[in-house]
Order: sequence, then C-alpha cells, then structure tokens
Amino acid sequence: MIDRIKDNKVRSEFNAINYNYRTIKPDGGIIILRHRLKKRPDKIVLISEIKRQGTNDARIKEGKDLQAEGNAIERFGKNLTGIRAMFNHEKITPFVLFAWGCDFSDNEKLNVSRLSMMNEFYSLNRIYVHKIDGNANNNFYAPITMYHRNDMWTEQEMLPILKEVAETSIRYYLF
Repeated sequence: MIDRIKDNKVRSEFNAINYNYRTIKPDGGIIILRHRLKKRPDKIVLISEIKRQGTNDARIKEGKDLQAEGNAIERFGKNLTGIRAMFNHEKITPFVLFAWGCDFSDNEKLNVSRLSMMNEFYSLNRIYVHKIDGNANNNFYAPITMYHRNDMWTEQEMLPILKEVAETSIRYYLF
C-alpha cells in the first residue's frame, strides 16, 4: 500500500516514516488483476471487509453492563483512510464493507451515522465503485459500497455485490 501511494505521483508530500510495519489485512481479502507480461503494474479490483459490531443485545439478556460502541467501525475507518489514499490517482475505489451486529440495526443511529460520515455522506446499502461529483482530475468524492444490518451476512448474499464491484473494476482497467 505504501509503495502504491508513493508511486502514483499524485501527492506532493508523503510521510510514511515508521509506518512500514503497519498493514491492512481486510477480512474479505483482496483480488488483484495481474498483467501476464508484467509490463503493467498489478491492479486491485476488489477489497472487502466484514465487520461485526455489537454484543449489547446478548449482554442485556445475560444481565451484563453495556459495552462501549465503535471498535470495529474505528478499525474499518483506519483501513478506509489508507485505501482511499492508495486509490487517490484512480477514478474508482473498489472497497466493500459488510457490517453487521446489533450496533448496526435500524434502531441504532450512532454507528449508522458513523458509517454515513465515513462514506462522505453518500447513501449506504448500495453499490459504489466509481468516484463521483468532482470537478477536477483528482478532486472527486469516493463513496464506497457499505452495507449494514443487524443479522450476519451469508456468502450467498455477499457474492453478487462483490462480483458486481470486481467486474466494474475490471471493466474500468481494461476499457
């Protein structure tokens, strides 16, 4: 990631001293399009994460105190910042989040509003790949695909969304 940010030649300033040991390992993984002749750099076509947040529903049933909110979403926010920097020079940001748990239910406003803010106040529960609403070469907003709900996600539910984001990214790089 650090090399990609430095190599894109968009930033005039870059400070990564003491950060080379930091990594982002998204739970859902990364899919990379590799050029078979190695004449072109590899392209990332999909990064995905699934984050569970919220155990207070179970804690209440067990008679335990409520737990603080925000740990999973804060880790996601850190990853989102790094990934947006890595894709600054591209017109896409193929990053997908599937958030679930009682902290993302329709009744829970705090973490849903955090997601909305991290998504630059664009809609949640819809697919975004391309950057939008900008007026200069690298001055576009970069909403990403963020889905949230109370119940755990299944592979069958996530697959069509992941496939659409990956296919859109591949079309962007090939055409």
